[in-house]
Amino acid sequence: MSKTKDIFEEKIKEKEQIHEELLKKEMKNLEDILKSEKYNIDEMMSKTSLGYAYHDLIDSKDKLNSEYQRKYNQTYHTLDVELYKLNKKIENKSKMVNFKYNNKKEKVINRIINQLM
Repeated sequence: MSKTKDIFEEKIKEKEQIHEELLKKEMKNLEDILKSEKYNIDEMMSKTSLGYAYHDLIDSKDKLNSEYQRKYNQTYHTLDVELYKLNKKIENKSKMVNFKYNNKKEKVINRIINQLM
């Protein structure tokens, strides 16, 4: 009885193993098919009557995105240029203030020295 039971269990394990291998193989085949170009969304859409409308939508979206990016870049550049000009003005004013300050300081020091002498 035990020997018959072992043979029976062994046959069941073999069937399960074969079933498992076949299942894995078929799942891999199915995944390969789904990943193939045949089931690519662009490919499938182009074969339907909506294909042109879909691509027109994508093209118009790309056009809007590029227009937005162009305007963004222009505005960013304009701001960058204006900030550069403003920094130059501030730098020049700062140099002028420092020059006037140092010049007055030197005059005051010279006057004090002249009065003391």
